[in-house]
Amino acid sequence: MSASPAAEAPRRAHLYVGNLSPRVTEYMLTEIFAVAGAVQHVKIIPDRNYQHGGLNYGFVEYMDMRAAETALQTLNGRKIFDTEIRVNWAYQGQQNKEDTTGHYHVFVGDLSPEVNDDVLSKAFAAFGTLSDARVMWDMNSGKSRGYGFLAFRDKTDAEQAIATMNGEWLGSRAIRVNWANQKTQGALPGMPGTPGGAGGFGSNNGARPGGGMGGAGGAPAPVNFMGGPLSYETVVTQTPSFNTTVYVGNLVPYCTQADLIPLFQSIGYLSEIRMQSDRGFAFVKLDTHENAAMAIVQLQGQLVHGRPIKCSWGKDRADGGGAQPGGAIPGQAAVSPYGNMVRIFRSAIDRV
Repeated sequence: MSASPAAEAPRRAHLYVGNLSPRVTEYMLTEIFAVAGAVQHVKIIPDRNYQHGGLNYGFVEYMDMRAAETALQTLNGRKIFDTEIRVNWAYQGQQNKEDTTGHYHVFVGDLSPEVNDDVLSKAFAAFGTLSDARVMWDMNSGKSRGYGFLAFRDKTDAEQAIATMNGEWLGSRAIRVNWANQKTQGALPGMPGTPGGAGGFGSNNGARPGGGMGGAGGAPAPVNFMGGPLSYETVVTQTPSFNTTVYVGNLVPYCTQADLIPLFQSIGYLSEIRMQSDRGFAFVKLDTHENAAMAIVQLQGQLVHGRPIKCSWGKDRADGGGAQPGGAIPGQAAVSPYGNMVRIFRSAIDRV
């Protein structure tokens, strides 16, 4: 599955739901969102690596678009277990790819120009639990950027792939193979998802991750001192792993979300876009730190209305969600008041 340029996929009745208390189950979320219409599928992604302040996120897919629109209008900002949920459209470039949540993600560098997704996949197919292989492409030239990513269902296979294939020849070059985030030596979130693992906070000074998007800062712009493009390996370590916000600069005043969505949705889920077109910039919040890093590297210089955009790390800031470290409030029993929540939400929808 490549992140090469592609036509924008039609919008599905598919919603992103953020700021979910760890006590919210998929069954509970289905019951609550069913007040807007028939729910086809619900998936909750646990925040095992504390990327979102201990709050989970998930996705709700409806049978029809009208129900999804109703849920978006009425449920965004509502409280479940005293936490205001965020509801938005879930944008995803590849609609039918395997969910790699919980898989182990590997970086492959120094790829020769002739290596594509299929060649990369076949080279690592011997490691039986390979679930995804993709080469990253320059969206202006259509050429390979010289690196890609793998996902494995089993950590042992990922470790063996790194040990066996690092330095081996693929095409006309010897490739570099390592964990997608070297700070953690594996088992960090990938494309998309949060397998869990050690560390990953770098120089975290105690600010609570998650929440809204702040201004640009917290990391230098992705420009190499030698004038060339900065590598993914450098960008991904520039800021703490809870940061998933990309600053997008040099925008024309009439730039809209519709101009940015097709670019970013080929890389991962978009949970939020905040436009400041009159001031020439925007903030795009993706699902994982790794996907945000990929967006910064891959979309740097991409032309939007004739201007090359400038991408760097934005700055995640804590909101007033009041999440406690580790999720649930200590000593508070996980009772089931969501029946009352459903009645409240249904009442709100009836007023629309």
